[in-house]
Amino acid sequence: MEAHAVALATDHLTSQGSTVTDVGATESYDLDARRADERLHVEVKGTTSTGEEVILTKNEVDLNAHQYPHTMLIVAAPITLDRSTTPPTATGGTLHVRHPWLATPANLTPISYRYRAE
Repeated sequence: MEAHAVALATDHLTSQGSTVTDVGATESYDLDARRADERLHVEVKGTTSTGEEVILTKNEVDLNAHQYPHTMLIVAAPITLDRSTTPPTATGGTLHVRHPWLATPANLTPISYRYRAE
């Protein structure tokens, strides 16, 4: 599903005139998009839900705070996931683009903690 969402986002950004590099394997964001002298750090989320809420890692939130306003969030939702194939096949999804994107504390909810058992 993530690869499908990244492909949709890449197509969207390319159609807007950006040169896009997938950096998700090595960075705390998914796409590096450049157009003229503008560089964007793009976080992409794909979900089978409506996309009103997505899960962000601490590193994604930290990077967003440091790189704002050169940040963008693209949510592809709802994606249809066909689990009858191996691997499952992802299709569909409408892109919801937020740019510039700031992950404000009021919109963040902690959902887990790391606990050191002594």
